[in-house]
Amino acid sequence: MGGSYREDYSSCSRQIYRESIPEWKELLTSALKNKSRSKLTEAYKQFFSPSSFQNSGFIAQTAKLLGINDASQIPKEFSEIEYEVKFDISAEAGKGKEPSIEEYLSTFDFPVATQARFLKDPVNAIAEGTNRFFGSSSDERLVIITKGGGTYLKEKGEVAAVDVGVPYQDLVVKRTEKRYPADIDQVANKLSEICSENDVKYRGRIRKEKGDIFILDSNDGRIYSYTITRSHLTKSGENKEIGIQRQLEIEYAGYLPGFVSFEKDSEKQIVSGMVDLAKYTYGLYSSAPVARGWKINLLPTHERKYDFVSGIEVKGIKKLPKLKQLEVIVQ
Repeated sequence: MGGSYREDYSSCSRQIYRESIPEWKELLTSALKNKSRSKLTEAYKQFFSPSSFQNSGFIAQTAKLLGINDASQIPKEFSEIEYEVKFDISAEAGKGKEPSIEEYLSTFDFPVATQARFLKDPVNAIAEGTNRFFGSSSDERLVIITKGGGTYLKEKGEVAAVDVGVPYQDLVVKRTEKRYPADIDQVANKLSEICSENDVKYRGRIRKEKGDIFILDSNDGRIYSYTITRSHLTKSGENKEIGIQRQLEIEYAGYLPGFVSFEKDSEKQIVSGMVDLAKYTYGLYSSAPVARGWKINLLPTHERKYDFVSGIEVKGIKKLPKLKQLEVIVQ
């Protein structure tokens, strides 16, 4: 391993100490300098090895070596646009209670080869909150979110067409999204504005359990959030929870600069990466064991939380390739 030196003048004799640099950091520095995917993969393996005692944070550490000390400052093109792929999760019962969100996330283990395409950073940020939905008989207009002691408003625009010439591009949903903290006066003012529109009213609420991990695409440095949501529905005018929606959501979350294949402001590259990740996910985990005999089945869907709350029927979308076609994806 390499190292750096520091000098200690606290005593009469000058002492020189060698500070050890972790092997993963040396490998990662070399990988980024030489744009080497194999070294990046090896750095990833070392980072999560038992001797390193790391549970998460590979993407954040990579960002720091690229001069981004705060992970929240990782750049993202089209910052007001949401690009998302959704899978419906049907859970086949095993023994005992249903698996936790952490157990669901752990199912997606992303095995690492010599030059892995997708690298999982198991942040496992778990949270629970309540979302209240307002909208018309067909479209969402406003969501009031209470979570972690705070209140937030979320507004989504209409779905826009994705037309970049990528097979299975219809898996990707594209729309604008604004989410921001709000006090009680802002909530009241926004509700007054929205509910004055024709056919807009309160449709119901969900208690949403949510857990996140992040995926780094070693080809172009793009990052995707990988989120499990388990939503418990209470309809408008009711007090009891009457249904559960389980989903896996893959969303574009930004990029790490300096990766050789990266094309800035390329919607086509974003969509292509998301489709490849969706294919990979479906190929490996479309029928996967979770814990205690429980099992999941995945099905691509465009069903929104709003559709679930409002009872809007969503038509099916194309099936994905089988496992034998994954070799092209992971290269």
